[in-house]
Amino acid sequence: MLSRLGATVLTLPVALYIRQQRNWLDRSADPLAQTAREFMQAYFPSGVLESVRVKIANPLPIPDPLFTRAVRRLGFDFPRPSLTQAITFDHIIVSKERLDASVLFHELVHVVQFRLLGIRAFAHEYIRGFLQARDYFSIPLEQCAYDLQFRFEAGQAFDAEAEIRRFLRGDSIC
Repeated sequence: MLSRLGATVLTLPVALYIRQQRNWLDRSADPLAQTAREFMQAYFPSGVLESVRVKIANPLPIPDPLFTRAVRRLGFDFPRPSLTQAITFDHIIVSKERLDASVLFHELVHVVQFRLLGIRAFAHEYIRGFLQARDYFSIPLEQCAYDLQFRFEAGQAFDAEAEIRRFLRGDSIC
């Protein structure tokens, strides 16, 4: 019950936070490097790769959401976006350092999730998953990204967008 109510209450502020960060970072982010686009084209559609923008900065130039303290006071170990290695806001990937192939792949999964769900539905699913699991690594959208990342690291060939679509329909666990 708390996860459903909490997700409903937090969806709009989280979606607004994502939009604000995306819009602010889009001004200074660069297109994904051609070599990275060529390498990831075996997994992701070219339209996705062409839409991606990347910002490298340490520290990450993003504030923590205003609701972070309130969520932590409720006993949740809410991750601080400014302290992560990399984070995705719609089609903008922000990282503390140059993205290696594995981290880039993981973040591209989130780009596709955003593309397929839209910002508001992504925010809702992410928050609902977090409130149910109470753990970042157990959020279903993160589990999907990590599962596909591990398959990528193992050298498996697959269509990431097709796998993500199956996951979102409930046909697979990624």
